[in-house]
Amino acid sequence: MGYTIFTVVFADGLEVAYGTGNAVDFIRYPHGKTAHDIRDVLPHMGRDTARTCPDYIWCLYSQ
Repeated sequence: MGYTIFTVVFADGLEVAYGTGNAVDFIRYPHGKTAHDIRDVLPHMGRDTARTCPDYIWCLYSQ
């Protein structure tokens, strides 16, 4: 199993590192931030800082 790690840079200079499995659809923004506040995404950056990991759930079913 692999993982994905990246750091999001916001307009005010705040940088938040995210770590998750290989499925990345959504992230949790810090309070008061939205997608419009993002200025850059730094792939493979953030291993040495606290990471926020979004929750996701696999839904497996059969008929």
